[in-house]
Amino acid sequence: MRLKKLGAALFVVAALGAVLASSALAAAVTEDVKWYTGTGEGTELTGEETALSEQVGASSFETTVSGQPIVLHSTNIKCKECKIKNEGGVAVGNGKLEFTGVTVEKPTGCSTTSTITTKALKVKADYMIGTTDYVLFEPKEGPETGFATVELTGGTCPIKTAIIPKGTVFVEAKSKTKEQKTEQEVESSAAINSTAGGSLHVGTETASLTGKAKFKLESGAAFGTH
Repeated sequence: MRLKKLGAALFVVAALGAVLASSALAAAVTEDVKWYTGTGEGTELTGEETALSEQVGASSFETTVSGQPIVLHSTNIKCKECKIKNEGGVAVGNGKLEFTGVTVEKPTGCSTTSTITTKALKVKADYMIGTTDYVLFEPKEGPETGFATVELTGGTCPIKTAIIPKGTVFVEAKSKTKEQKTEQEVESSAAINSTAGGSLHVGTETASLTGKAKFKLESGAAFGTH
């Protein structure tokens, strides 16, 4: 009987180990990809290019503060002072994201500024899981310095406070490596960020950014990673 219990325990331990191992393997790993521009195979980007962006469909930011669910929405995402280049043999970028048309769904009675601009961000486009590409966004000065500050206000707002999302955000590229396009679409969600190994939080509470955006070059050239 004891042997049966021991065998069952070992089976549970082995199964748990397999789950943990598979979770670890799921995280995105770095690959030496670079930015390419132009049609067909394109040519390796030299110097830097200015990048622009626009939101696709709805977007939302969600977290919890002092037990209160927080839900924000925006109508557009603009890339400000955004540049992409190849540095150290990999595709990188930098700039700020400006969320416009921002409204507060929860808590009821709260509001915030209609435009929220992030701090300076750094971008790395050299992450993959299998054949799926991921792009990492994080604050230039470090994950724990925060992406932006969101002030909740309002006469009937039950929680007037400043929200500072911190951590890292992975977005999933909808195109594959070597797919040159004039518009490259990316998608963000809690599941995508977690799968790739990112971690977005407000205090000790998890946070998520859900939505899609298209990025293009100011020059109008097709681009992608190789």
